[in-house]
Amino acid sequence: MLTLFIDTHDSDIRLALILDNKILKEITNKEKLDHSTVCMPTLIKLMEDCQKDVKDLSDIVVVNGPGSFTGERLGVTIAKTLAYTLNIPIRTITSIETCLSSILINDNTYLSLSEKNGYFLALFNNKKELIKDYFYLSKKEYEEFIKENKVLEVKDYDILSSVIFAHQKEAINPHLVNPFYVKKIEVLK
Repeated sequence: MLTLFIDTHDSDIRLALILDNKILKEITNKEKLDHSTVCMPTLIKLMEDCQKDVKDLSDIVVVNGPGSFTGERLGVTIAKTLAYTLNIPIRTITSIETCLSSILINDNTYLSLSEKNGYFLALFNNKKELIKDYFYLSKKEYEEFIKENKVLEVKDYDILSSVIFAHQKEAINPHLVNPFYVKKIEVLK
């Protein structure tokens, strides 16, 4: 099974090809350019470096947010388009689940993921099940929140663990895959 992993939720673009639970190649593009000008050339390079064609893909795992409004839309659009045109399964994983997949938690714990103006949070149990839905706090609200709640700030993750975690979920009709927005964009406030 050849899986394409796409993550554009943050300032970095992370793409990987995984063959039978082994990473063939991972590319992290840290260029501070617009994701829309970097993502497709990076994907093409990944496929060429692995001597694979998109027709070889068996499925896609995409990080659908929360994170960058535009980044989420870009990654999800590419994943949906490929899954639909190739008629292959697609699965989503949130940016916090990517980190959750790589760690152990002993009891109910809020996981937080920082962004430039605040934090995305969600509460999980030791079975990695969501207990309290995702929400957003400003930096000031977060400082108060962590005084009374058990919070683990997460940042980095393992791509292979993320793909394995996502493969435990049901595949989704590509038309039903959407970016996962938690924070309202600035113009809607």
